[in-house]
Amino acid sequence: MQFRILILVIFCFALPLWSEERPVYSAAMAKKDITGPSVGVMFWGYAREDQTGVGIHTRQFARSLVIRDQSSKKLLAYVTAEVGGIPFEIQREVVKRLQLELDPGFNYGNVLINASHTHSGPAGHFHYSEVSFYSKDFYSESYTVLRDGIFESIKEAYLKLKPAELSVGKAMVSEGGVNRSLSAYLANPESERKLYSDTIDREMLQLTVSVSGVPIGFVNWYGVHPTNITFDNRHISSDNKGIASLLAESEAKKQGLNDFVAIFAQANEGDVSPNLNLNNTGPGKDMYDSSFIIGKRQFAASQQILKSEGKRLSGGLSFTQRFIDMSKHPVTSEFSGTGKTETTCPSAYGYSFAAGSTEEGGGHWLFHEGMTNQNRRFYIDWIAKFMLQSPSNELRECQNPKAVLFPMGETKPIPSLPQILPYGLALVGDLTILVLPHEVTTMSSRRLKQEVRSVLKDKTTDVVLSGLTNDFSGYITTPEEYSTQNYEGGHTLHGPQSLNALRQEFHKMSLELQNGSQTPSPTVMPLDLSDRIHPLKVPSSDSVSVHKPQNIIQPSSEYYKKGEVVSCRVAAANPNVGYPKVLSYLWVEVLDKATWKPIRSDADYDTKFTYQKRGIWGRAEESIDLIWETSVDTKPGEYRLVHEGIYLGSDGVKSSYRIECPNFRIGEGGI
Repeated sequence: MQFRILILVIFCFALPLWSEERPVYSAAMAKKDITGPSVGVMFWGYAREDQTGVGIHTRQFARSLVIRDQSSKKLLAYVTAEVGGIPFEIQREVVKRLQLELDPGFNYGNVLINASHTHSGPAGHFHYSEVSFYSKDFYSESYTVLRDGIFESIKEAYLKLKPAELSVGKAMVSEGGVNRSLSAYLANPESERKLYSDTIDREMLQLTVSVSGVPIGFVNWYGVHPTNITFDNRHISSDNKGIASLLAESEAKKQGLNDFVAIFAQANEGDVSPNLNLNNTGPGKDMYDSSFIIGKRQFAASQQILKSEGKRLSGGLSFTQRFIDMSKHPVTSEFSGTGKTETTCPSAYGYSFAAGSTEEGGGHWLFHEGMTNQNRRFYIDWIAKFMLQSPSNELRECQNPKAVLFPMGETKPIPSLPQILPYGLALVGDLTILVLPHEVTTMSSRRLKQEVRSVLKDKTTDVVLSGLTNDFSGYITTPEEYSTQNYEGGHTLHGPQSLNALRQEFHKMSLELQNGSQTPSPTVMPLDLSDRIHPLKVPSSDSVSVHKPQNIIQPSSEYYKKGEVVSCRVAAANPNVGYPKVLSYLWVEVLDKATWKPIRSDADYDTKFTYQKRGIWGRAEESIDLIWETSVDTKPGEYRLVHEGIYLGSDGVKSSYRIECPNFRIGEGGI
């Protein structure tokens, strides 16, 4: 009898445990430093050879989320790297290494590497560099830092996987962007435009990850260009997206969540500018202030979602993926809009590509937005012919009304841009992620999402678009927007049928997910250009220091009010001599009792360092200005600025050094 009672008691206590819902997912997050060389390398984004680095505003990071479906054991890795664009070669090498070292379940369909699209990061990591407007150089060392940082962030997250809850929430981003190509947007049918309340998508969707009820991080999607920091800038910066991440992670640390990871992913930013004045400025007093403001507005929306009760996801993971040769992809009459089968075109830049976006500062003075075939100039075509080659008549006809400037897809022996591109769909519960290597305009994104919804129906509730993912291949505009040949249309590389081709293919991929059919084996693959690159050494990485690193100009005062800017100049080695071994070139330290403790570094948005070299030959002076912009929240106390680096002596030996600037005090007062 006692035994039966004991069994009954155990059963009663165990029943609530058995009735609890088992976790559907395991998940974890991680981040790694991927900062490029800070001096002398052309930045990627504005295509200006005169925009080369002189220092760091904020460091670059790769942030990763890894999810495992507890039932099927399927995996998904989502990464946002703070670079302008991600070449497919990075994905290929990362996937291969993940399969060999971690788990054969990783593949091209479930490793999604998104670029934040900052325009203030060093170039030099694209294999297609022989004929490139973004950079003709390839630096193997910084490429390795980027590739390995992405891999290590995924690896760390994978090794930390724990049962987790995933939830989705939404919020509006207040004044986070503006449509910079309104005339093109208004070319879309009025009946379609009336379906939407705004000319951009202001809603942020966020996937929050919690372990044992405690949030460990999130990834959100909101489309806006990280171009607050303009082509006048020469400091590495993650711009507004990166600042939003730093703000979120700093806020989490205040709650004791030291390993919190905040991913502000890039979405459909094709025609969305953060420069609200539409003249390459705003809304702040300068480019750095504007970047902070737009970043803080994204941060505020993410916090609103984080603090609210989201919709918990269930249903596991599924995904599909394919490579498409966009140089000649057939588009059936069901999707072409012309009543017959059409094709996409080999990639080509248009006249209006060279014009740049007027609202983001514009491009070459010979060009302006809106230039079509009717605006072709014989002297421009003649110059372009000798710079590269003339386009074929077939290409001109296929790309019409674009006035073709450079026929990148027709160059021999291989095209000068990738033609075979990766696309995919991933489902996390009923959240659907569209994966594209493009910058997608607002209405183009809406049409793609609607295409997916029309197939998946009740299988999906929320749909997001992950642009600039797993490769980079210009813009996607609607055919109507393409016809205006604003900058975005001139940079839609594969012609007016590009969006329709993708609607067709995402329709097919949606059917695969709906029916649970297997992803077809790839019939084409991107070219492997590993044997065509010509790696260069990072500039000045072997620069011999003539003068011993030391303090030159100390802070101008021993006492500062909150909100004032503190600076110190030191004689220093070129930062590239220590690349990538130096963790931070700038530290802000506070005196805590008898111990100096670092509180800021060159990864923070309120610091900056600038390298300069004056004079020539043996009399050249190398120096670094260390800058800290204090705030009203800075605690009173005793501080100092510190520079760390590595210098190369005349004896050929590299040595670490550290320079501590004189102490100063921050008082109670503020400005």
